[in-house]
Amino acid sequence: MPPVRSNGPAFRWLCSVAIAIAGAIAVAPASAAKPRAKGGDLARARALDKEGAKAYGEGRYRDAIRYFEEAYRLGGPAFELWNVAKCYIRLDEPEQAVEMLEKYLATPNLPKQDRREASKQLAALKNRPSTLSISSTPAGAEVIVDGKRLAERTPLAISIPPGRHTVLVRSDSGASYSTTIEARYGRAVNVDALLSGGTEERRPPPPDNPYVDDDDAPIALRGAFGLMLPRHGEIGGAAGFGLMALGTYRIAELGKTSISAGGLLTVSGDSWGNNTGEPNTAPNCGPLTDAQSATALSLFAIGAASYPILPKVRVSGIGGLGLAGYFVDNVGGDLFVPSCRPSPGVRPALLLGTEIAYAATPHLRFSAFPLTWQVQPAFDGTRGAPRDASGVWMRFGFAIGAGVDL
Repeated sequence: MPPVRSNGPAFRWLCSVAIAIAGAIAVAPASAAKPRAKGGDLARARALDKEGAKAYGEGRYRDAIRYFEEAYRLGGPAFELWNVAKCYIRLDEPEQAVEMLEKYLATPNLPKQDRREASKQLAALKNRPSTLSISSTPAGAEVIVDGKRLAERTPLAISIPPGRHTVLVRSDSGASYSTTIEARYGRAVNVDALLSGGTEERRPPPPDNPYVDDDDAPIALRGAFGLMLPRHGEIGGAAGFGLMALGTYRIAELGKTSISAGGLLTVSGDSWGNNTGEPNTAPNCGPLTDAQSATALSLFAIGAASYPILPKVRVSGIGGLGLAGYFVDNVGGDLFVPSCRPSPGVRPALLLGTEIAYAATPHLRFSAFPLTWQVQPAFDGTRGAPRDASGVWMRFGFAIGAGVDL
C-alpha cells in the first residue's frame, strides 16, 4: 500500500497558486474546482496534515483520521481523502475506506498516477475474498455452494469471491437447510445449520427475560392510596386519606427515557377547624351540620418522563394541568362564610409529582408516589377575615399502590 502523503513542496506550491488564481475563481464556471480556503486556513491545514502523517507513522490511526479530515475541510488537497482511506484500511474498516476512495476518485483533475493507484486500491478492497465457515448439527452433512457440491463435509471452511451466494446443507437422512449469504470486503461469513427429522429446523429463541421492559406494553395503569395534607391560603388543614388513579400511554423514547401522556384523578377528604369562633349558622338555614368537611376531587391531563435507575426500578417525573372541585352540603368554620347552599365552583389546578415503580413481573408494578403537589386558586365563598382562606390553596400527598403495564 502506498505510504500516507504529507504536504511538502507541493502544498507550498498549492498555497501560492491559490493566491494567484483567487481573482480568476470569481468568473470560473460552476464546473470548475472548488474555491480554496484563505491563506490562514491553508497554513492550518498544512500543520494538521503534518500531525496526521506523524500519527499515522506511530500507529494512531483514529487521530490521523481526525487530522486529515480537518485539513481537507480547511482547504487541503484531495489526497487528504486518500490518506483517510489508508487509515481505515489499517483499522480493518474496509467499508469506510471504500467510501473515502470513491469520494477521492470523484474529484476532477487528479494526477493520472494517483488516480491509477487509488483505483487499483479500491478494486482490491472490493474484490477481497471472504472465508465461508459452514457447520451443522449433526456434523458430517453434504454442502452445495452455488450449485456446486463440495468434496468436504461439515464442518468446513472455504474461500469465496465477493457477492451473493446460495448455500445448501443436506444430511444423509434428507434433512436440509438453505440460505443466501453475501460476501463483502473480505469479511468472514458463518452458516450454522440445524438438521433433524428430515425437515429444516432452526434453533428456538431464548426464553423471555421477565425483568426486561416490554416494548409492546405502552399502557401504564396505576392505583394508589395515601395521605393528603391541604393548605387553604393562610390556614392549614388536617391530614386526610386520599385515593389516586392514573393511566398513561407511551408516545416516545429518547434513549432510555420514556415519554408518556395520560390522565390522573385524585379524591380526598378535607376537614378544618373553627378557631375563629364564628357560629356555623346561615340565614334561613339555622345551625349547619357537618360544615367543616368536604370531598375534594381533581382531574388532570398529565405528561410523564421515566428513566430506569436499576434493572427493575424506574423513576418518573409527572406534571399536569386540570380542574379541581369541592363537594359539600354545608360549609362554615375557618374556611367558608356559612352557607347551607354552597356553590364553591371549579378551579384550574396544577399538579407536579414523582413515581418510583418496581417491576415485580413483566407486567405487575408496585408504585410509590413520595410527593405530589397540587396548587389552585381558592374556591368561591371563602373567608377573608378574621383568618384569610382566600389565597392560593395547595395539597401535598404521599401514596403507595400497584398497577399493570399492558
